Amino acid sequence: LLAAFCLFTLLGWAPNAFAANTTGKGLLISPLYQYVKIDAGSPKAGSFTIADLNNTPMTVTLSVKQFSVADYTYDYQFSNPANDWLKLGLTQVTLQPGQSQQISYSLLAPAGTAPGGYYYTVFASANLANGGISATVQAATLLYVTVSGQLITTGQLDSSSVERVSFGKQITYRLTTTNTGNVYYFAYFSGNIHGLFTHADTAPVTHLLFPGKARQITGAIPAPVLPGIYKATYGYRTDSGASVMQTRYVLFIPPWFIVLVLIVVLVGSKLYRRKPPATKPA
Repeated sequence: LLAAFCLFTLLGWAPNAFAANTTGKGLLISPLYQYVKIDAGSPKAGSFTIADLNNTPMTVTLSVKQFSVADYTYDYQFSNPANDWLKLGLTQVTLQPGQSQQISYSLLAPAGTAPGGYYYTVFASANLANGGISATVQAATLLYVTVSGQLITTGQLDSSSVERVSFGKQITYRLTTTNTGNVYYFAYFSGNIHGLFTHADTAPVTHLLFPGKARQITGAIPAPVLPGIYKATYGYRTDSGASVMQTRYVLFIPPWFIVLVLIVVLVGSKLYRRKPPATKPA
């Protein structure tokens, strides 16, 4: 059996993720992600759409998983649901080429459920046969469910580092941070350097931080033109307004400066050898 997965971006907060899924043929699911807020004990309805972009009919099977992420790498991990909060209106549907179908769902967290984030994935799968080759296409949509109540968006910086001596086109920094709250939040990572004649900033890069998980982020600040000692400031701020920044001093030595020093040394060495010896007075 040849397994083939249609384009599906698990890092669903990227704004261009949907566009990547609309090209080519296969199985489409839309939207790729939803942020859903619910009250414990109160049902909430929603929907998503699946579409057959293939040139043959397909029978699509729908299933629910919960997902989490691994520490540091943030690799996605899927497991069977620990509860039955998420229920689908349909679990199987046959689509004709070019046909789409809206699938409804309902969410109900029992009264007394602890506030915070709960994360689900709906997988849409279909088996295809072409020229004697069997393939499985699969797409998925992510549901970031937040049960309302006392939501805690705290975090801690576990470690940080930056290149103390840099020679390249960028100065690399690393941060490891843990979401110590009970709900996901967005963090915006950036860095900058300051010098006598230099100020360079990086545009913030957005990352999602899951509760109880540590994430390692690597970023880069554009290197200055001139050699020297620069102050590098790097870190992140969250969508709740918290800011975590670090400051270190970096020695930057551009390659052209090393070449220039070598040339000066070589030229100076040759001139010194050619210098005639001093004559003693008679």
